[in-house]
Amino acid sequence: MGAQVSKIEDSIHDIYKKTWPQAWYLAPSFLASLGALGYVGYAFSQNKPVPSSPNVSFLHLLGVAGGFGISFWITAVHGRAVQRMLTRHEFATVQSHLSTVYFSSSAVLASLSLGTFLLRHPFKTWSKEAMYLGTALIAALAAAEVNSIVLNPLVTNLMLDRNNIEFLQAAKTSEDIERLAQDDHKYRNINNKFNLFHSVSMISGLVYHGIQWYHLYFLADRCLVL
Repeated sequence: MGAQVSKIEDSIHDIYKKTWPQAWYLAPSFLASLGALGYVGYAFSQNKPVPSSPNVSFLHLLGVAGGFGISFWITAVHGRAVQRMLTRHEFATVQSHLSTVYFSSSAVLASLSLGTFLLRHPFKTWSKEAMYLGTALIAALAAAEVNSIVLNPLVTNLMLDRNNIEFLQAAKTSEDIERLAQDDHKYRNINNKFNLFHSVSMISGLVYHGIQWYHLYFLADRCLVL
């Protein structure tokens, strides 16, 4: 069963690579992030709250549950586990593909949480309590969008440039890489930029994940009775 699913996924991926335009602005991850902003923009434009319904509540819970789940997995589990099993360059390749999906998914899930909140609580009607959660959800969406649209492509390109120099210079051990950083000006500049923007990306990811904890606590404090 697993092999058949893998074959189907490979076939879909091959068709996508052969038929889908490769322009960055047509990449599914970029379109998904853009669609997330469009949905939130629509929700912001509404002046009257929509009636409460299971559909709206389901989408809101899907946003927070999905956002918490994938951010917890990436932040606390995936990185450390995979880093111990793969080489430096293998780990970089995996991360370059995974991070694109992760950040665009985070943006879509954040837009679900914020969009449904705005549909039920239009911006002009926010109370002090609604302002706290609404501001947090806006910050979560901003962190996810900045990572998806700006930081992730930048960090990925810098990482691939750095790995390419390491490959050409046959730098495999940590000592080789340290020596390369000292002797190669171009490599040092790329490495410094990578470390800077990767750190900013990590901080944005932690902001997003921290807001998911706050959002869960907010819902538990008001909705859950044990």
